[in-house]
Amino acid sequence: MAFIGTCLSSCCFLEEHPRDPLPGRPSSGLHQEIDLDPIPSLPQQPQSTLPMTTTGASEPWLHPLEAFVNLAAYEPTSLAIFTNESGSPETVTYLEAWERAYAIAQGLQALPDWSDDVSVVALHVEPEVHWVLFTYALWILGRKVINFALNWPASIRTIICHRLNIKFILYESSKPGPTPDVHMVSASSLPRLSTVPPPSLDLCAPLQEYVGYISTSGTTGIPRTFPAPHRMGNTLKPSWPGRYISNGVFQAPSFSVTMGWLLSSANVKGSLWFPRLTPNVVDKVKEAIALLNSGMQLLFQSPSFMNMTFRMAQSMDKSAKWPAVKSIVMGGEMLPPVLVHQARELCPNALIRSIYGSSETGAVGIAAYFVLSPAEPVPTRLVYTLRIPNVRIALVDNAGQRLGPETKRGILCFAIERNDPKGDHPDFHTTGPQDPLASFGYFADGTPRICTMDDAELVRESEFVIHGRSGRRVKVNGINVDLGALESLLLAEMRKEITHCNITQTADLKITMLYVLARSSSTKLTPSHILTKTEYIFALQNIPKIPIHNFLELTEIPLNGSGKTDLNRLQRLAEQASCHGLAMGFPPLELNSDTESKIAAKVSRLGSEIVGIDAYGGRNYYIAGIGFDSLTVVRLAIAIKEEFGVEISPMTLLSHGMTPQIVASIIQESLDDRPFNPPATDLTFEVVQLDDASISAERFRPYAATERPRAILLTGATGFLGSFLLFELAERFPDTSIVCLARAEDDRKALERVRANCHALVLESRTEGKTKYDIWDRVTAVRGDLGQPLWGLATDVWLELARSIDLIVHNGAEVHWLHSYERLKSPNVLGTLTALKLATTDHLKAVHFISTMGAIPLLSRGGGRYREEIYPSPNISGGYGQTKWVSEQLVSRARSRGVPATVVRPSIITGDSVYGVSNSDDYIWRFIRGCIEMKATPSQVSNVYMSMSPVDYVAAAIAEIVAFPAALDKFVFHISCPRSSISQKAMFEQASAMGWQLLFVTADQFEFLLRQANNPKLNILYPLMVFVGTMDFHSVDDSNTRSIVSATCPEVSESFGRCLQYLAHVGYLPPPANPAAAMHKSIEYPEVSVFSRTGRHQ
Repeated sequence: MAFIGTCLSSCCFLEEHPRDPLPGRPSSGLHQEIDLDPIPSLPQQPQSTLPMTTTGASEPWLHPLEAFVNLAAYEPTSLAIFTNESGSPETVTYLEAWERAYAIAQGLQALPDWSDDVSVVALHVEPEVHWVLFTYALWILGRKVINFALNWPASIRTIICHRLNIKFILYESSKPGPTPDVHMVSASSLPRLSTVPPPSLDLCAPLQEYVGYISTSGTTGIPRTFPAPHRMGNTLKPSWPGRYISNGVFQAPSFSVTMGWLLSSANVKGSLWFPRLTPNVVDKVKEAIALLNSGMQLLFQSPSFMNMTFRMAQSMDKSAKWPAVKSIVMGGEMLPPVLVHQARELCPNALIRSIYGSSETGAVGIAAYFVLSPAEPVPTRLVYTLRIPNVRIALVDNAGQRLGPETKRGILCFAIERNDPKGDHPDFHTTGPQDPLASFGYFADGTPRICTMDDAELVRESEFVIHGRSGRRVKVNGINVDLGALESLLLAEMRKEITHCNITQTADLKITMLYVLARSSSTKLTPSHILTKTEYIFALQNIPKIPIHNFLELTEIPLNGSGKTDLNRLQRLAEQASCHGLAMGFPPLELNSDTESKIAAKVSRLGSEIVGIDAYGGRNYYIAGIGFDSLTVVRLAIAIKEEFGVEISPMTLLSHGMTPQIVASIIQESLDDRPFNPPATDLTFEVVQLDDASISAERFRPYAATERPRAILLTGATGFLGSFLLFELAERFPDTSIVCLARAEDDRKALERVRANCHALVLESRTEGKTKYDIWDRVTAVRGDLGQPLWGLATDVWLELARSIDLIVHNGAEVHWLHSYERLKSPNVLGTLTALKLATTDHLKAVHFISTMGAIPLLSRGGGRYREEIYPSPNISGGYGQTKWVSEQLVSRARSRGVPATVVRPSIITGDSVYGVSNSDDYIWRFIRGCIEMKATPSQVSNVYMSMSPVDYVAAAIAEIVAFPAALDKFVFHISCPRSSISQKAMFEQASAMGWQLLFVTADQFEFLLRQANNPKLNILYPLMVFVGTMDFHSVDDSNTRSIVSATCPEVSESFGRCLQYLAHVGYLPPPANPAAAMHKSIEYPEVSVFSRTGRHQ
């Protein structure tokens, strides 16, 4: 909590001073006025009147919008903004700022969904001009503002938007990812006004006491939000060393003190200076130096950032000094005296001030200060003074018990007099008694108090010294050790060797030191050198031997969005010290200000968070090389979809040597509406290269379909679909032999494999007397491999096969959702090409190619129906889908040269309609099993519908298409029907009716239950919940199929119930607690086991 440097407020009031009102608005009880100095070019203008708060400065406090309007009206040429964000200097006067803000306000009001219900609007902005303009525009409209942290994931944005009923997010340089039910609005999309009226409060909504919300960073959970009164800025007002001061803004607007500078700037007629935007920490430091060199007079930053700025400036110019700087303000972290010495050396005329506060103290207007004038010597320790009326310093112990006046050291709290308005803040009333150290709470006597969780020493009644965060005192070898004190000692003694160090104790009680080497160091120091010197320093200081188990060198100090040292990340790095060396093997991302660079950084961070190894954050690692598996890569794909609105399949992420930088380029292409072509293979070029013009009907007699082909070649007969398809083809062609291609040692074992899989999967085939399954006298098998030239067949076998068969059903493929196109190319693409060659060897044959809905390009799924046609775009996600798309193109090209062919695309294939024999690897069954085990389902308000066609129906439909000669003219077929559509809610209602206990909840409630369960086995449920939510099949065109297929798709509820019963019977699902009549009592299963091999196999 300490030193967060929040924009804080004081609530003292001055007597009312009657003055003339601002033109256009009479004086009111709420809106009071400000004194303005005479402007040489204009006569002194009268002002409006208000009772104000003050912090001791001569001018009373004015509402920031009223102060802004006053300046725009009476000092129109005063500088409001100076910026280098575009790479070249730009200035904005107060009048220009009014004109641009007013135009934005009018543009927002003109938005179709803008209404009076819009009370809070979020900003997703960098430290940039549009942050200022957006904020004033929203205040003009009477709206409240909250600044979103740019590193918040989509889930956090969604939660905050729901909490505050936010319907709009405004952005300019950094577009946020999609957020459900929220409009994203860019400044560039708003209409421009040709004329803007002069500044006047008459053009503004009534001034609001609360102007926005501030929030915590969210590093330890979902961010907390606090209402922000405009008087927050009053506490920072004394930090401005006068009027017309230029103040550099380097921290993100989501940091509450940044908001405080904006709230206070117009009150002191100051200007805000913005650097060139860059995500690179080193470049940010250089930009700060550039603004200091340009004459910036007030510099506020965290001690970490300030330390980097001073050190880099001195490394660039040993004589660097900025005498024009009038004020240096530091906050957000503990300030070491050595840094105060550096500030005095480089800015000799500056008043040095350190703010002690936090988001919580800022919300009620509490802050303490250390102030050092240019004439005063730098003290050995920094003493903070609290000068807020009705607020006293109090100390508590680790149990939250208040300590007596004789105790001078403990956890720092601020006690507020019970009759003071600060104690009326809503967060006091919403805090329960469960946590005695909660930020907001009460002492036993009912006194409101704010707990800082900092270890403090009381010097006098209103003065204190901070020793560090409470809990940094640890016991090592029986000795109490203050880790913060050790850090300060090492930094002071090794100034020339290191620029930063952090010492932390891990969960397994190991001490780790993380450090950054000084750039000016003449020799490359190894961890052993640092260890030796550390032990030497400890010995000189008579510090008992402290074992430091790990020394981790960092390339730069990790900073959070507010410019402070990211202590949470340092702790995680220490906990994962064993992974540090591996992470260092991947190069750091080259960060700059372009959008693709920012995307790469975010993807890198998302990946590191998902695999739980923080050291990978900011590095350009191979996604397949840092521990992602089939489950975690789904989470990454979901995170990318939520954050950027771009769908990249898990298979693609684990293929092609994908790195965050490559993924960023794909995302950027998709956002720019350019085709998504994974970098390893140009699929369009692949089709051109592989297409064989000799695969043609030119030298053959015209193909004449026959109802009685001599023989059919079936590939993929050992897979889930293929086993059912074999029997359906045999029934449709009762006088035809069927040859199955299968991997095996020889032809005999190939046939044994086919028969064994059919026996295991097609349970009805075991029933005696069913002639449909009495086919084995006309089924033969050929040993072959789809991935080999000519399928691995000897030339004589190949030629004999070509002579004897009249029809090819090419159902075989290697199905692996995580493999790349290159890995699957041989069996899936070259295997299809071989089937086409076989079709044009000896005599012309028809080829029926079994494809997948996944061969439909991503950009073709945005609207309308999935049409029964060949799609020319190669925008396919995932290696398997890409092989099917290329194969479809090759089949289509062969067809254009007269080769008879069809392409059949089944949708989701589920268990058979008789016994419900299912492929348990399917996502839907894994999701259902997890929900049943958890006894809850996120289906209460779900409107997702899925098409679930039983495997025996799909097989029968394919066989009917193959047997129908006119199918060759229609070419492309989709197998999906309305009877197969079922809602997610109906699925679980049926499971509940069958006896499984399920609680129907919303997705948010389900996510909460998942967190509460804290069961690693259930972690897959969240990504599966999101994945199932994308499986909505309402718009599949199947008109070609319906024109031919007479088979009726079974009612989905009937077949779905059989699948559940089968999966329970084989032990995949737990038995229902209360088996109901909905169970098919009549089903008698033969000996069965779980089938878990995904998809169609040769």
